[in-house]
Amino acid sequence: MRFFFPIRLVCAGLAFFGTVLPLKAQGGAAAFFETIDWSIRGSMLFFPEDNGNASAPMPILPSLGGGASYSVNDLLALELSLDLYGNTYDYDYGLKRVVPANDEFRSSFVTGMVWGLQPVFRFRPRGDAFIIRAYGGLGFDTRIVFRAYGIKSDEDHTNSSGPTGYTVGDASKEVTRYFWGGGRWVFPFAGGGMDFNVLDGILLGFDIRAWFPVWRLWTGENLPPIEGFRFGLGFRVTFQ
Repeated sequence: MRFFFPIRLVCAGLAFFGTVLPLKAQGGAAAFFETIDWSIRGSMLFFPEDNGNASAPMPILPSLGGGASYSVNDLLALELSLDLYGNTYDYDYGLKRVVPANDEFRSSFVTGMVWGLQPVFRFRPRGDAFIIRAYGGLGFDTRIVFRAYGIKSDEDHTNSSGPTGYTVGDASKEVTRYFWGGGRWVFPFAGGGMDFNVLDGILLGFDIRAWFPVWRLWTGENLPPIEGFRFGLGFRVTFQ
């Protein structure tokens, strides 16, 4: 298992809480936590790709997640979110990049933890009947890369074109280098959703989100237009 936790992500998290915590410092910890809403979310994540026979079809992945939202006022909240997913991947030596993989060509299993830091604007056109949310911010996909299950590191690596001359262990290392190189873990995103009051202090809602592969601006890779984008559709329960 190989895991890299970027210093920039830690700094971003500290900056987030450094901004939020002082807002209620004069009221003490109790006053601060009274302004926190907690949520849990289940989503389907769509990772479009256009690699032909070099990869598996577009991954459609179930995801569990949650968030903590600090209410600045009725209109604005600051939210920290997390979404979890997992999928099999391989490194394609012809394309020189990581691609989603079917089981017969897998070299790695990746667990992704997608963090989000975002301001959330909340609109109440009919009072407390429902809330419309619009948000956008900076996302980080902190991936843990495992060697694929049921395969040994020294086994010969193959893909859809046949043997590559490398081992499964070599390909798995390339998966790690690719995902953590060139800032490919940075994903600005935007989204929206609605929440409905179902019980006292409990909201039921949905989210639609899109993540953007901004790292394509500086890596200079010749990628299909859709490569790297992500989309999500999910339901969430918020506890106020």
